[in-house]
Amino acid sequence: MNLPRREHPGQNPSSSFKRVRITGPVVQNHEDEILWGEVKKFADLIPSEPDPNFGRVREIKEELKKGTYFTREMIEETAARLAIRFMTKE
Repeated sequence: MNLPRREHPGQNPSSSFKRVRITGPVVQNHEDEILWGEVKKFADLIPSEPDPNFGRVREIKEELKKGTYFTREMIEETAARLAIRFMTKE
């Protein structure tokens, strides 16, 4: 069974598809080699930078351990107490 070939806009239907191999950048001259060395040096420094939220996450964990930070259970318990207080007659 021969299926009709799909045509792409702007392409000659009789042309065949070519495979393209994607390769890494190729250094053309010595100056580019130096530039790529500098880029690599600074790119290697990027992962060593700490996550900006890391300090805040650590603070929240410490507050949870101390009990000074409101947990979901504490908030739900307080909400239940307030609901009981407002629903009962004084």
